[in-house]
Amino acid sequence: MTGSHPPDPAQTDTLTLLGTGDSKGVPRFWCACPVCTEARGLDGQPGVNRRTRTATLLRSDGQSALLDAGPDTHAGLARLSGPLVPDAVFISHAHNDHLLGLGDLLDYVRYAAGRLRVYAPPEVVPEIAARFPYAFAPTGPGPVQPIPPQGVPVGGVVVRAFRVPHGANGHSHAYRLDRSAGAGGDGWAAAVVTDAIGIPPELAREWLRGPGGAGLDTLLLGTSFEDESGAPLSGRSVYDVREALTLPWAQAAGQVVLTHLSHGVDVRRAGHLPPGWQYAHDDLTVPLAAAAPALATGRPARPQQEP
Repeated sequence: MTGSHPPDPAQTDTLTLLGTGDSKGVPRFWCACPVCTEARGLDGQPGVNRRTRTATLLRSDGQSALLDAGPDTHAGLARLSGPLVPDAVFISHAHNDHLLGLGDLLDYVRYAAGRLRVYAPPEVVPEIAARFPYAFAPTGPGPVQPIPPQGVPVGGVVVRAFRVPHGANGHSHAYRLDRSAGAGGDGWAAAVVTDAIGIPPELAREWLRGPGGAGLDTLLLGTSFEDESGAPLSGRSVYDVREALTLPWAQAAGQVVLTHLSHGVDVRRAGHLPPGWQYAHDDLTVPLAAAAPALATGRPARPQQEP
């Protein structure tokens, strides 16, 4: 832990990656490639490449929030050790792999009379209303609020959203997470950028650096394929691993977790990643702190094998 203060045992901030696949998940149900074949597993046990669609659980000071809610969110929440209703849900954009799990959460509000704060960038709110019209009353405020510019507090963390280029898919939004120093603990800065490509330097300077221009403490970055250099740039929408390794703001981060992985990434072959970088897997828990502690895994590690 950096800084002059000793760590505060009560300050425990984490991200649990409930879903780490791209829009189609791994395995693709129609595919027999080596990665999809390994992901199907043996004897009822999934392979290390088994990945569901995007959902990330932020926990801080006894509160929690979902950052996106892909179609497999129900299964991801059901894998937790006990019942959990997040204190807030954030939706970055209205693509199915980030949104469709919201239906289960809205059903909780509608049929279980539950309370749930749902936020999205202002331009995304109408798209969510069009997708789930039954949950929006004809008059009055709906169940989804615009994310305010100052962000939303979740425990000791402030969650903000910022617009990023999404290549052939137009644009998306990423999340900036900040905890201020205080109460005996150090502050930190993190970002969750699952769906982006071609982020301009000025945007990176504003959102993908820590205070004073230092590197982020933690970066979750979407890299759908290992190398898409053979594909036309005009048809792509997410960075690949090759590109991520060259990004100055990614190189400056304390720890980098590559997520939003398609069947074009085999996590058994991670030896080319530099220190502090790793591939994500479902249920991986990432500590959020000013330093870069070792990543804690949510399931037993398997031996790294070359296929």
